[in-house]
Amino acid sequence: MTAALDDAVTKLAAVAGSAPVEVGSEKSTVNAVVLVLIESLASAPSRGDALKQLVASIAAVCPEATVRGGIGKGRMTRFVDARLGWLGPESTLYQKSAAVWEGSSKRRASDQSSNASEVDPQRPSVTRNDRVIEVRMPAPEGSGRCIVWIEGPLGAIDWLPSTLITIGAVLWSRPSRSLPTIALSVVQRSTWALVTVAVLLLLGLFWPVPYRVACTARVETMGGRFVSAPFEATLLAANVRPGDAVEKGEVLCELDGRPLRLEREALISEIGQASKEYDVALAGRKIADAQQSELRRKQLNRQLDLITDRLANLEVISPINGIVVSGDLERHIGSPLELGQSLIEVAPMDTMRIEIEVPEHEIGFVAQGNETRIKIDAIGGASIYMPLQKLHPQSELRNDLNVFVGSIDLGNDAGDFRPGMRGEATIYGPKRPWIWSWVRGGFERLLWWAGY
Repeated sequence: MTAALDDAVTKLAAVAGSAPVEVGSEKSTVNAVVLVLIESLASAPSRGDALKQLVASIAAVCPEATVRGGIGKGRMTRFVDARLGWLGPESTLYQKSAAVWEGSSKRRASDQSSNASEVDPQRPSVTRNDRVIEVRMPAPEGSGRCIVWIEGPLGAIDWLPSTLITIGAVLWSRPSRSLPTIALSVVQRSTWALVTVAVLLLLGLFWPVPYRVACTARVETMGGRFVSAPFEATLLAANVRPGDAVEKGEVLCELDGRPLRLEREALISEIGQASKEYDVALAGRKIADAQQSELRRKQLNRQLDLITDRLANLEVISPINGIVVSGDLERHIGSPLELGQSLIEVAPMDTMRIEIEVPEHEIGFVAQGNETRIKIDAIGGASIYMPLQKLHPQSELRNDLNVFVGSIDLGNDAGDFRPGMRGEATIYGPKRPWIWSWVRGGFERLLWWAGY
């Protein structure tokens, strides 16, 4: 047996190291088995499939031998056994062959360094290690390698030496990867596949699902209060800024009371003058003049009461507990204020309201209580699913669009929601075919053109 192996190795090595055979010589005559092998390699969808075909062909002519093959670069990436098929890294045979692969790489590198003038790493080579014949077919270009191990009695493999270079060239000409098996199966059964896909597509298009209405969402405060100027005055000081937490009764800003104090002093003087005129008229028994003086004194007293009340309200206080949402008055200190001018907005932040703007043409599919999915752009995490709590009966004009406004109230204990945040919302209406939301507009236009 050892002599037979040595003879086979000698033949393979002699042919692998020789130059390609010229066409027309006697050695170019290849039997039918070799032609079938080369044709199968050329039609293989990938290099791995070509390797598997080569291993199977060698095993067919060497039925008593164990034939295995591996392909890869620095390490073996795929491994096939003629009897067991493809084996993964968890297989013991794979692990042993991978170790032989790495050992073969080190020996070859050592041989090249010791005899660099005689060894060509880009040509096939044949070696024997104990009872195993190792046929190496490196990639014509690059670092790829393919090794076939033949262990045991050899058969009629005289065709292998004369075609080794051709086999290697054909094998490496195949693509590194092939289409998935499922894709090939679909291509082979194209008619049934197309019918199946068409049926599934139709079922998917007409499958009833809740009609989805795309809306925009906006976070607003709930129970907020606008603090306005109680009378015409000049802003003297601002004690809070947006974002500050305030309590009920806390001073938000102060108004300038100096003009009011001057006016009060003038009124007190006029009231004293009116009182003297009243007394003089009574002393002179001028009843009409006395009545006029008394009426003027009452009028001045009422003005004095108004001024006194305003002086008592120079400090603008917060009507509720909450957060200052808007109203930065630092830049307006010293500016005159008008009666009823909005100064500061205070709102509680423990509960927020999400306003959902429903497009006018979709209002027919929306009703109070519909399930709603909300996603605020500034807040990560999962979407919010809640029923639509309220829906205003009258439309509003927002951002140049006519919309109906719905609302959902939710807690804000974590403080994630802030007024003015925007996002998207989807309201799930009655069930309709899945494609209905895409074709409804065109279908209704068609009905309009048809006169329906």
